[in-house]
Amino acid sequence: MPTMTPPAGTEVRWLACRIDKGMFDDELAVTYPAEGERQKSVFVSNSAAQGQPGQTGKVRITLIRQNGTLFGVLPSSNQDIVTVREADLTT
Repeated sequence: MPTMTPPAGTEVRWLACRIDKGMFDDELAVTYPAEGERQKSVFVSNSAAQGQPGQTGKVRITLIRQNGTLFGVLPSSNQDIVTVREADLTT
């Protein structure tokens, strides 16, 4: 699988999220944030997430820093964007 280089001003990070079963065997449902009021819930490829369904795990995102705000581009088919808390990020 080819490796993608993120655009300038972005970085690839892991974002804590809730992991659930997807509709198909090769996907998972991820919800951010993992607890509290849901911002976004999307389906992603198994390779883009780590963790077991029904637990807190993490999803690989493209992180964008803009005017002091952190945004995460989720690896969903629509490349959904969420506002991210620094505490939810890992390398």
